[in-house]
Amino acid sequence: MVGYLHYKSGGIMAEKWFDELPDDAFLSEAEKTYMNALAKIKEGLAKGFDFNSASASVMIDDETLRQAVFDDVLKVIIAEEHFTKKVPLEQISQKLNLPIDRLDKARTEMLEDVENSTVNALHNDTEKGTEH
Repeated sequence: MVGYLHYKSGGIMAEKWFDELPDDAFLSEAEKTYMNALAKIKEGLAKGFDFNSASASVMIDDETLRQAVFDDVLKVIIAEEHFTKKVPLEQISQKLNLPIDRLDKARTEMLEDVENSTVNALHNDTEKGTEH
């Protein structure tokens, strides 16, 4: 089922059935929670709050999910600020008011995640016979 047709001031247009759904319609609750938390924390940081103050507005009942979200947000910040904008970790540590050890740990985990994803993708490509 592709959708339905309707008239729009220039002719008939086909629309897909999902065009009118909200952007997060296909996200799981955990993904929605993650995206909302990321947005709230980034908003707080943009207002000049430190990491813990910006994170305080995020309400997640599941403590494991809460910690995973906060760890991932740190990884996103490190990717954007340190790797993309070349801001030293020490400067990010001061801005976020977090110990440098916590940022080093998050950076190491992020690089391990990237390595594991790359190895898995290569392994999957090799299994499917799509070796490059």
